[in-house]
Amino acid sequence: MSQFMAMGEASQHMQPPPESVSVYSAEQQSWPHTYQAIGTVLADEGIVIAAEVAGRVKKISFSNGQQVKAGDVLVQQDTSNEQAQLRAADARLKLAKTSYDRLVQLRKTNIATQSELDSGKQQLDSAQGDVDNLKATLAKKSIRAPFDGKVGIRQVDLGADLQVGTAIVSLQATNKVRVNFPVPQHWLTSMKKGLPVSVSVNQGAAVVNGEITAIGAEINTSTRNAIVQSILENTGDVLVPGMAVNATVTLSDPLQVLVVPSTAIIYAPFGDTVFVVEKDDKGGLKARQQFVRLGKARGDFVEVLDGVKADEQVVSAGAFKLYTGQAVVISKTVTPEFKTQQQPADS
Repeated sequence: MSQFMAMGEASQHMQPPPESVSVYSAEQQSWPHTYQAIGTVLADEGIVIAAEVAGRVKKISFSNGQQVKAGDVLVQQDTSNEQAQLRAADARLKLAKTSYDRLVQLRKTNIATQSELDSGKQQLDSAQGDVDNLKATLAKKSIRAPFDGKVGIRQVDLGADLQVGTAIVSLQATNKVRVNFPVPQHWLTSMKKGLPVSVSVNQGAAVVNGEITAIGAEINTSTRNAIVQSILENTGDVLVPGMAVNATVTLSDPLQVLVVPSTAIIYAPFGDTVFVVEKDDKGGLKARQQFVRLGKARGDFVEVLDGVKADEQVVSAGAFKLYTGQAVVISKTVTPEFKTQQQPADS
């Protein structure tokens, strides 16, 4: 019996072995003061070219995806009827001009009346109007690119009968692009023309830099957002109209923030916590669970607004197995380097 009593007393004084953990000292870092949003890429100039007059497609002078210059003929419609009408109108114009010139001479000798002269002038103007109208129609049947750009995929075929407004092809000028992104009303006072903007696609694989060029004059009553615009040089056609991109606006000088690694945070519905490593009464180390108030995240770090002081050591690996007061030892295993800019690599 005494043997069992001794074993019970010994078990009461037994302490679990210390847990091995990795630690990180909370530190001050300089973070850019930025605003981030998802933006939409728009061509600096972009339209859908459509038929202005009805007519049959006689010739298509572009290929899908081709770069074209301003003034290039893209589609030629059949003009045989208009050409015939123009020759007849030219003949009537010449006759009207000859008749009018004759009336001018006769009027000088009072052989022709002023009424006859006015009638001749009206016939001349009417004939000239017919010629101008037909020339304008002929010009519209040569459908041209209004600016330099890249055409999309054509929507008409050779021999198709086009009606007024029939879409032919999209034309986008993409050497420059506009990026529109929403800004909530409480951020709007921080937005100024000229602030630097960086636009990234494919998780930062390609970054294009520009600046704010325009700020919307009104706030959407449904979203309470205003639209801010940046115009960027699109060298290499990195940005495609319609693409969703990450837009980052640098607002001011860097902010000084207290940070810990994101791996140190234990997220829970009742509050976020970290384990702080401190000395115990016997000179060893113990863990203490501490509630924290978090701010922004950047890379591998999270901003701590309250709960941790600078240079305090927090558990960065192994926190899931701890409780308050548990003895710990600092592991000598090399831990991965924490970075503010993550650069994933293919493996």
